[in-house]
Amino acid sequence: MPFRLRFLLAGILLAACFAACSPNHQTGETCSDYTPPPTFDAKAPAVSFKNDVMPIFKGSCAFTACHGLQGSNNGVYLGDDIDAVHESLFNRRSAELPTMPFVTAGDPNASYLQKKIDGSQCILDAQCVDRTCGLPMPKDDDMLPIQMRDTIRRWIAQGAKND
Repeated sequence: MPFRLRFLLAGILLAACFAACSPNHQTGETCSDYTPPPTFDAKAPAVSFKNDVMPIFKGSCAFTACHGLQGSNNGVYLGDDIDAVHESLFNRRSAELPTMPFVTAGDPNASYLQKKIDGSQCILDAQCVDRTCGLPMPKDDDMLPIQMRDTIRRWIAQGAKND
């Protein structure tokens, strides 16, 4: 392989790794995008917003200091009113990343909410205001267990219905 071609390929690989594996300047940890394992099925089991997703929000996000009050924290309300919660996630974009909706029905990978709860929002830092997408959610706490994150991922993949 000619030297120029090897040099070009090395540069492309380095740039790709920098984009996907760069240190998260918020936490100092390496940042990478979460990819579900090959065994993950986004279509099954069926997920209900009311019965499966709302309890996760209520137990992990709906506190007064977090997303329990309407109009708080980036306008994301995850409190008791199911219709208001659903509405706060649609047709809204984060002040941190105005180019990506909080929820893109059918596409968890294009949903800022999913990036934040997976802790992979840092891969988008270059696109975020002030070049930071902030901390993962829940803030100042351990990440949600993968089963809860996958429930939200399935809900989004299944169309993010208000059901």
